[in-house]
Amino acid sequence: MTVKAKNSLKAIANYLKLKLQTKRSFQIFVAFVITFLIAVSPALLNVVAQESRFSLRILHTNDHHAHLEPVKYGDRLLGGIARRRTLIDQIRTESKNNQEPLLLLDAGDIFQGTLYFNQYLGQADLDFYNALAYDAGTIGNHEFDRGQQVLADFISKAKFPIISANIDIAPESPLYGKVSPWHVLDMQGEKIGMFGLTTPDTAILASVGDGVKFTDPIAAARKSVLALKQQGINKIVALTHIGFDNDVLLAQKVSDIDIIIGGHSHTSVGNIPKANHPYPLVEKNGTKEPVLVVTDWEWGKYLGDLSVSFDRTGKLIAWAGKPHVLDASIKPNPEFADKLKAYAAPIEALRQKIIGKSLVALDGDRVKLRTSETSLGNLIADAMLTKTKGDRVQVALINSGGIRNGFPLGDIMMGNVLEALPFGNTITRVELTGKQLLASLEHGVSMAEQGEGRFPQVAGIHFVWDAKLPVGKRVIRVEIVSDSGNFQLLNPEAVYRVATTNFLASGGDGYRSFAEGKNLLETGYLLSDTIAEYISTRSPLQVKTENRIVRQ
Repeated sequence: MTVKAKNSLKAIANYLKLKLQTKRSFQIFVAFVITFLIAVSPALLNVVAQESRFSLRILHTNDHHAHLEPVKYGDRLLGGIARRRTLIDQIRTESKNNQEPLLLLDAGDIFQGTLYFNQYLGQADLDFYNALAYDAGTIGNHEFDRGQQVLADFISKAKFPIISANIDIAPESPLYGKVSPWHVLDMQGEKIGMFGLTTPDTAILASVGDGVKFTDPIAAARKSVLALKQQGINKIVALTHIGFDNDVLLAQKVSDIDIIIGGHSHTSVGNIPKANHPYPLVEKNGTKEPVLVVTDWEWGKYLGDLSVSFDRTGKLIAWAGKPHVLDASIKPNPEFADKLKAYAAPIEALRQKIIGKSLVALDGDRVKLRTSETSLGNLIADAMLTKTKGDRVQVALINSGGIRNGFPLGDIMMGNVLEALPFGNTITRVELTGKQLLASLEHGVSMAEQGEGRFPQVAGIHFVWDAKLPVGKRVIRVEIVSDSGNFQLLNPEAVYRVATTNFLASGGDGYRSFAEGKNLLETGYLLSDTIAEYISTRSPLQVKTENRIVRQ
């Protein structure tokens, strides 16, 4: 209450004590009080409202994928960890001056995607994340790409909690005791509860190993919210790596979540190019309360920035924000820039080794790779088929999610290959019936509209598919290229030798038919070395698309 309001109430008390002697005095007093309340009650209500209001600012990132350096986007370079430091420092200063608490959160997939991960297995990224003083992070599917021990080492050295509520970890796992389902922070006397979620598809998207299981995110979310509410917490944030569409479902199905900060689907929102959703997206839960859903695209190109206000009961009453682009207008932080140079030095020689030349740019666009035949996909599949031809292999198939970058026009360096194929996969030969091979293709195109990484890139085979047909019945025609170069219709009963990756051969990315195949042989050929060898022996390249995959 303001000093002016307190003084006014004291004046009323004195008037009551000294003047309230007669009925006439009482009438005068009542009239005075009514007039006073009419005059000051809006101000008093405003004071109460302001004193009960709690504001919070949240900065967030997701799908960093080891992109410590700026990334080329069109004719610009976006992102970079040194720029991120500059912008975060600026916003932290603003919040401090406004006496506004601030959270810095990450929604998973810090691992995998550049030579920095190949060389340092996440420890370089962690050095920067610790210095940025993140408040919490969740686990993405790519955090399991190099197994449980690498992730355990990362978490052990993290100076912020790593949370996920839908991962069951057995005592024999190196992750045991390192991952909490939720985390609570006290900010200006207000408790903020956060819980994490990881896509259950991690079981098929990564090489998880024994001792780790993924449970239903919705059930885990309900359990987490209940546990946090039982601690008296009424402001709850879900930090998720389940994809934007699943974040929307989470908002609709689980009550008492206020904010969902997501990752996994690399979704553009707000002012980000090609965005189809606002920032924030305002959903309604089962009790018709608002739930704010946000994400931050990919690779640190933008920094998500959401400001919210709660009333005294913990209900959202106001929100605003946008993703900030990290472009050339943001100067890199000198300390981070110097630190990055030190990490870059050991990998620069590897990055710069020229292995060949291409007369055309080989497209590594994520959307194109996951929906259609591409020149880069053809190159990789051709290299796999060529390497295994001596073993009478007829078909090569790789999932587009295993391809992470393109090749430029001109010189191709080993660094380009390692960034395009960062997973350390090897080539595996497996025998499939025509029926199983058809099932693999059906699986590959089953979620093309959602941009899933299961979409196939192929060699030795041509097929036609129709997205308008039901899932499982989309592939209309399949032809196998014979040794003579002719096309023969797929025979469901025949047996075909297929070259794929060790990841897909074990049923990864949902390719169960590969895991059901016969006479599996792990060749030991490293995929990245196979591609580098193929490029060096066929340079200069002029790869193009050939209607191997036709969409009707």
